[in-house]
Amino acid sequence: MSFAQFRDKQKRAIGRRRLYARINSMPASTVREELIAIAQRYERENA
Repeated sequence: MSFAQFRDKQKRAIGRRRLYARINSMPASTVREELIAIAQRYERENA
């Protein structure tokens, strides 16, 4: 794996953690659950 690929993978991982952190900081609701479902579906389709 080249350094550029490694860096790109790390940037995506950081972005993913930030996304889930922002979603989890929301108050519990169906909107929060739906956002988590959308994020997980996007990850499966683009993995």
